[in-house]
Amino acid sequence: MASDDDRIRVRDAAVRRARGAVVGVAAGAVALSGLLSVVAAQAFKGHPRPTVTVTDTAPASTSRVPVPGPEDVPPIAGDPAPLQPPAQPPAAPIPTPSAPVPQVSGGS
Repeated sequence: MASDDDRIRVRDAAVRRARGAVVGVAAGAVALSGLLSVVAAQAFKGHPRPTVTVTDTAPASTSRVPVPGPEDVPPIAGDPAPLQPPAQPPAAPIPTPSAPVPQVSGGS
């Protein structure tokens, strides 16, 4: 039969190995996600940037575009009248009586 000290040492060694495995898996996951983001960035380049050549520094003349005013919308036939406030404000609710206290038997 192994002594208690031997079992404790074996248990502590197993905990250290498990902790090392967890740290290794976490570090591998971070590294793999970084690698995949680099691969995705290289695979999908996005939109090409147009080359802008500045030849004239004078401000470009802006032309105004005429915009029509708002349309006149006629009322809808048979449209109900708009909502009006009530003649009197709503009454306060009537308080309901509280539930009766449940009966408890005295036991035996």
